[in-house]
Amino acid sequence: MPSKEVQLLLTLPGAGQILAPLLWLEIGDVERFPRAENLASYAGLVPRVFSSGGHTVLGHTNRYVNHYLRWAFVEAATCATHLHAYRDSHIGVLFQRLLPTRGYGRAIVAVARHLAEASYWMLRKRQPYRPPKPKLSSSTIG
Repeated sequence: MPSKEVQLLLTLPGAGQILAPLLWLEIGDVERFPRAENLASYAGLVPRVFSSGGHTVLGHTNRYVNHYLRWAFVEAATCATHLHAYRDSHIGVLFQRLLPTRGYGRAIVAVARHLAEASYWMLRKRQPYRPPKPKLSSSTIG
């Protein structure tokens, strides 16, 4: 019988019987991360920022990260974007929106970062995965 945390992570798109326990073991106690962005950074899914004199450049992701966690989130993102069930969901839309301009690698890492931040909130609130609510634009409100 998997632990409660693994059962929660099984609801994450792309995470299955192998990736969910791996994610839980590599994340450990989620309370050690003050924010979801810190977990994504620990997993190596956040670009490095070089800033000087009002000019900011986003670089490559850092090399000194948890490589197993990065691999697991990227694998989950790859599975989620290639499964037909998620193609029309927000994950598929995010991937398809970034693919033409950013390329395959950056689009997958963006989806992996979304999954990492979602994992943080799932474990923190002890709730299964819920897709984000669509944002209403100002043109659809009025």
